[in-house]
Amino acid sequence: MALVIAASSTVSASQGTTLTISPPGVTLLPGSTVTYELDINTLPAGLSDYQLDFQLTNPSAGQVTRVSFPAWALAKNVSSLPAGRVTISASDLGKAVEDGAAGTTLASVTVEAEAAGTSNVKLQNVRIDDDHGGYINPDTTTAQLIVKPGGVSAASAVTAVNTTSTSAITPTTPVVTKAITALPTTTVTPVVLSVTSNVPPDDGTTTTATSAIARIPRWIFYLVGLIALVAGLSLLFLAVTRRI
Repeated sequence: MALVIAASSTVSASQGTTLTISPPGVTLLPGSTVTYELDINTLPAGLSDYQLDFQLTNPSAGQVTRVSFPAWALAKNVSSLPAGRVTISASDLGKAVEDGAAGTTLASVTVEAEAAGTSNVKLQNVRIDDDHGGYINPDTTTAQLIVKPGGVSAASAVTAVNTTSTSAITPTTPVVTKAITALPTTTVTPVVLSVTSNVPPDDGTTTTATSAIARIPRWIFYLVGLIALVAGLSLLFLAVTRRI
């Protein structure tokens, strides 16, 4: 009699686990970007590590330019960028993703639109190792990237800036001219008023010299008079002294 022993497999089916790419569809202009979130709905046995390929079927339409990871992904790796296809991997060394985890984000992938065209976005070679020595092959979704003709290239951006600057300067020029024309009038008027208010009232008999003398402080006249008085007394004293 032959004895057959069936060994249990560590390979699990999807177990209702789905790895989703969102947003599922987006339309861009060349030069703009979109960030795809890679989310897995449930992990019944937790997560130890994973690896997958993120691919654009038409790399001329878009390129992966950046990949970021959640905080739990302590050990992580991304193949060279930019590229139309990248390999992404990460490990949960801290055991943050436990059994029964739901709504877990594996990575965020930024794609920049390159040229007009359409590309499917899909995941391949997906492997997720759980915390109990097994691994899961989840169901995956796809997305679509549509790039429309046009967009903002470097040359068109410079043209747009130059056009905007020209249109902005054109209406400004007459405004500046008017301001300069009105400047002498507004400057002269207060100067004339200031001079008139500082001149003492004219009775018709005063002159410019008289006005200037009137502005001399009185103590100067007193000093001059005192000096003259002293000089006169000195002369008088000398005359009396000689006679004696």
